[in-house]
Amino acid sequence: MVSNRPGGLSFVRVLAGVTVAAVVFVAGPGRALAQDPPPAAAAAEKPDPLKFTNDFVLVYNQVKPDKTTDFESSWATIKAGLIKSEKPELKELGESIKIFKVDAPAGPTVNYFFTLSPPSKTQSYDPTKILFQSGAFSREEADVIYGKLKECYTAQGISTIPLVKVGG
Repeated sequence: MVSNRPGGLSFVRVLAGVTVAAVVFVAGPGRALAQDPPPAAAAAEKPDPLKFTNDFVLVYNQVKPDKTTDFESSWATIKAGLIKSEKPELKELGESIKIFKVDAPAGPTVNYFFTLSPPSKTQSYDPTKILFQSGAFSREEADVIYGKLKECYTAQGISTIPLVKVGG
């Protein structure tokens, strides 16, 4: 989370700058789309674009305007399931996700940013991995949540914006 400490940037200024960066990076290499759960062998071959080594990360989600309620309720359920987990790494994963909706008139997409504070360096933020591989959800729960969530994303889906802190 960004604070308003002396010498620091306000959250609004950081979010405004990141919004511009997101537009530039939308088609970049950090882009991932919500897809059907990948086969284990295929997932092992590719690096996970939603597993991070940076200390500061924003995740940019482009959502269909008529699916915002499903998106918000799905992520609320995911966060709650992670936070109530017996596994400390999953509890930390859920607690690290802070969700923000861009306060702008509706357009072809509704934009959400997740600030990961601090991001897990051992767990993936990929919703399919969280739902189907983390152990935080039964298969039946995961199928219901995933069924709603996969319909929410636009073709651009999810983009990541790894940040590096500069200055004091």
